[in-house]
Amino acid sequence: MPAPRRIHVTHEWGVLEETVVGRVIDFTFPAGLAHGVPDSLGFLPERTRAQLPRWAGRSWSEADPEGYGACVAQVEGLARFLTGRGTTVHRPRALTPMELRSYEDGGQFSMQTFVRDPLLVIGDHVIETALRLPARYKERFGLRPVIDEAAARGARRSVVPPPAPVPVPDLRTATGPFLEGGDVLLFGKDILVGHGSGAATDMAGVRWLEELLGDDHRVHPVPLSDRVIHLDDGLTAVREGLAVVCREQFTDGLPALLADWEIIEVDLWDAVNLLAGNSLVLAPGEVLVDERLHRLAESLTAHDVTVHTLPYDAVTPFAGGFRCSHHPLVRTLPVR
Repeated sequence: MPAPRRIHVTHEWGVLEETVVGRVIDFTFPAGLAHGVPDSLGFLPERTRAQLPRWAGRSWSEADPEGYGACVAQVEGLARFLTGRGTTVHRPRALTPMELRSYEDGGQFSMQTFVRDPLLVIGDHVIETALRLPARYKERFGLRPVIDEAAARGARRSVVPPPAPVPVPDLRTATGPFLEGGDVLLFGKDILVGHGSGAATDMAGVRWLEELLGDDHRVHPVPLSDRVIHLDDGLTAVREGLAVVCREQFTDGLPALLADWEIIEVDLWDAVNLLAGNSLVLAPGEVLVDERLHRLAESLTAHDVTVHTLPYDAVTPFAGGFRCSHHPLVRTLPVR
C-alpha cells in the first residue's frame, strides 16, 4: 500500500487528488419559520424562502420527500463521480443523537452536506472554523475523524474560538470571530477572504486567520453584499488567469488580485438561486458544473475548459453548490 499523501492545498485550481464530500441527513425545520423567514436568511434562494413557512415544524423527508430523496441521490452521485476519477473521497461520520440535539435554534435543524464551511485547509494547516449559524456549529463533530487522520499524517491543526450562539434573527449583529470555508479562496500566498454578508465570516474572523498565518501569506479582505452568504457564491478560479465571477456580489468592486484575469460573468440571480459561481474545480481548466447552467458551460468550453455536468438542483435550494459540498485535502499543481 502506498503511504498516505501529505495534506496540502495551496490553490483553488490544483488537481483534486483527495477530498471530503458531505452527506445528506434528515432534519426538522424550525417551527418559527411558520411566521416568516427572517431577513438574516435573505441569502437563501427565492424558491426556498417561499417554501420554508409551509415546511416549518416538519421533517424534510415528510415536508418534501421528492426533494429530500433527490438531494441524497445527487450528493451520493457527486461522491461516486469523484471516486470514479480516482480521487480519494472521505465522508463525515454520522452525528450522534446528542450531537444532533446540540446547538438547536428553534428546531432540530442539522446539516452535513456543505463540508466546505466548517473546515479550512491552507497548505498543511487544517482549521476547524467558527460558523455563524448556531445550528451548523455541530457539523465539526462529524469531521473530527478526518481532521484526526490529517493530523496523524503530519498536518497542523487549529480551532477558531467557538462563538457564543445567537438567535437566527440576530445573526447580523452577532459578535465573532466567525470564519467559514466558503469565504476563503486560495491563490498561493495570496488568500481572499469574503466578509460582510452578515451571515458568515466577519472581520474578526479575517483578522484571526491573518494572525494565524503570519507572514507566510497575504490575506485580502473582500467585502460582500448581504444578498450572498459566501465569497464562493460568485467566484470560481477555474485556472490561473480565468475565473467565473458575479460582479454584483462585490460591494467594493472586483478584488485587485483578479484585475488582469479573464472573467466569465454570471448575474446575481443565477449566483444566488442556481449557485452559478460555485463550481468544483477538478484540475486547471477542468470543472464540474450544474447541468442546468448551459450558458456557463458553453462559455467555459469557449475558453478551452473541460466541462463535466451533474444534476444538482435538489442541493442548491439550501444555498450551496458543488464547491460547498466538498473540501480538498490534497491538490497538486502540475509541474510546468
